[in-house]
Amino acid sequence: MNPDDFVGSLPTLASGDYRLRWLSERDLPALRTIFGDPEVVRFMAIACLHTEDDAGAFLLSIQQGFLTGKLYQWGVEYQGLLIGTCTLAQIDRDNRRAEIGFALARRFQGRGLMLQALRLLLDFAFLQMQLHRIEADVDPRNQASLKLLEKLGFLREGVLRDRWLEPDGFQDSVMLALLQRDWHPGNRVQSKVLPGAVG
Repeated sequence: MNPDDFVGSLPTLASGDYRLRWLSERDLPALRTIFGDPEVVRFMAIACLHTEDDAGAFLLSIQQGFLTGKLYQWGVEYQGLLIGTCTLAQIDRDNRRAEIGFALARRFQGRGLMLQALRLLLDFAFLQMQLHRIEADVDPRNQASLKLLEKLGFLREGVLRDRWLEPDGFQDSVMLALLQRDWHPGNRVQSKVLPGAVG
C-alpha cells in the first residue's frame, strides 16, 4: 500500500504543455530510447536499457518503488510526447526529505524543457507533500545538471570524494540541496494536480 494514499498510480501534475504522469507499459519504447542512450545515462548509476526486457524491468522497479513510497518517478510529457522522467527518490517522511533526479531524451536537451518540468515537481514536493528538503547528488562533470539545479535555487553544500565506483574509476559527488523556505515564489507554476491514470 502506498504510504501517501495515492491509489494505483502517482497523481498527474499538469501545467500548459507539460504533464508529469504515471509511467505504464505503453511507455516501454520511449523509456528504452531515453535510457538506452549512453549519453543520457552517462552520469547516472544505472546501466543502459538495451532491450525491451531491460525496459520492462526498469518500469517494474519504478512501480515497486511507488508501492513502497520510496521512489516516485513521473514521465515528463511535453506536447503529447514522453521526453524524459523526473524523480523523487529516497523519500524520508520522518525527516521530510527526498532526493531529486531527472533524465531527458538527448534530442530535447538544451531547450529549457526540464526546468519547467522540475518546477512542477518541486511545487508538488514542497506544497503538496510538505517536504522540507530536496537533495541532489551530481557528478561534477555534469555541468548542465549543476547549472539547472542552481537556476532552481539549489545550493552546493560540499563534495563527497570518490563516492561512486564507475567503469572509469571512482568519481566524486557534488551535493546540493533546496529547502522549502527557499523555494522562491518566482519559480512556482500554475499547475493542476489530477488523479493518476493506470494502464
